[in-house]
Amino acid sequence: MKSKALLMLFVLFLPAQALAQAQTPAHAPATDVVYRMDDPQAPHPPVPPPPPDLGKWWKNSDIVRELQLTEAQINQIEQTFLEHRLKLIDLRAEVERQETRLQPLIEADQPDESKVSAQIDLVLAARGKLEKANAMMMLAIRRVLSVEQWKKLEAIKHERERMRHSPPPEPGRPMHPPGATPPPRPAEPGTL
Repeated sequence: MKSKALLMLFVLFLPAQALAQAQTPAHAPATDVVYRMDDPQAPHPPVPPPPPDLGKWWKNSDIVRELQLTEAQINQIEQTFLEHRLKLIDLRAEVERQETRLQPLIEADQPDESKVSAQIDLVLAARGKLEKANAMMMLAIRRVLSVEQWKKLEAIKHERERMRHSPPPEPGRPMHPPGATPPPRPAEPGTL
């Protein structure tokens, strides 16, 4: 029973960035559901959220301005995105099909370890193809940008990720601009 729960955790939480992007809406509400891996009828944990991305960043006027993208670059990036989109949709569907085939194998009263292992290999292969296709699309988009534009875009992504993971400001304290040193905290009463 323990190995079944561990196997399910392993399969559910493998890196699946692109799949998570496709399945997790940005505005998904938080839920207080308890997940029990020993109960096949219990709901399964959600796919972990993807790392922060910028979405269609070439349509964001602030980013376009900061990167100084030309109209030709924007059009070429959009065209590259559209060319890859249908393939990515098919690859996401294949990942979902393989994961769907895995579920009953794991939930069987007497799981056949060799069948489960073989199906996990198929899930991983499908996810690998999806990740590779995503990487190839990003590489094609990167070729449209200058080295300086790419570095700026990466800096924007890292800054947004940092902001996403930093704690919110304390009530009554203003947020400080990115890269700036926050003002010192006021001393607690009774301390020096």
